Amino acid sequence: MSTYDTGSLSALYQYDLLSSNSAGTRCTLEYIPGLRVGNGFLRRGPNQKIYFSRAWECDAFPACYPYPDSVYNQINMNLSVINSPDSLGLACNYTPYSFYLGGKRTYYGLPNNPDYDLPSLAGSPCDTLVSINEPASISTNANLHVYYAADWEKAFINADKLTGKHYRLRMVDVLGKEVYAESGALNSPYFTRDLNCASFASGIYLVTFETECERLVKKMQVNWR
Repeated sequence: MSTYDTGSLSALYQYDLLSSNSAGTRCTLEYIPGLRVGNGFLRRGPNQKIYFSRAWECDAFPACYPYPDSVYNQINMNLSVINSPDSLGLACNYTPYSFYLGGKRTYYGLPNNPDYDLPSLAGSPCDTLVSINEPASISTNANLHVYYAADWEKAFINADKLTGKHYRLRMVDVLGKEVYAESGALNSPYFTRDLNCASFASGIYLVTFETECERLVKKMQVNWR
């Protein structure tokens, strides 16, 4: 947990969420005195580390948002990292300003980058690829392969190791709008389709292939040359 006090002191705290009295386990990982450092967001990465964003409040604050070209320093050019967030105290290995942003700069926030290739988790209420009205996905060894060929303006869609007898193929854009759908019978454990994408706008699409036994999802990016 990070706090931000524009008048005097900001801090980064750790709590033991497994304790019956989490509030009483507060551990201070860092105090940040002064007016120049603004604590921002904390976000867990796919490597299970927690990244901590801060903003540098320059002399012209609040007019320094957005930053002038000259406002580069270690505070806004790096993220701080909690390397082992499930460990308590010093064992969490908190390292301030240790993740270099490659010459880019950060403010208070961190981006929300969804993983469009994330498979569904059966029975999970957090599955963002399946609506609450759809059945939970069934474990499967099937595979879905999607390749977009810009020169041919086509998507090559192939699935194998299928066990279902009927299928439904859908494609939606990042806003959830359906741009293509078809269904039919399966006579083998294989499916193949060459889909003309000439009418599709450039962008990212989700390709979903479903049978009564499988649900497979892949991301496809359409880029026009």
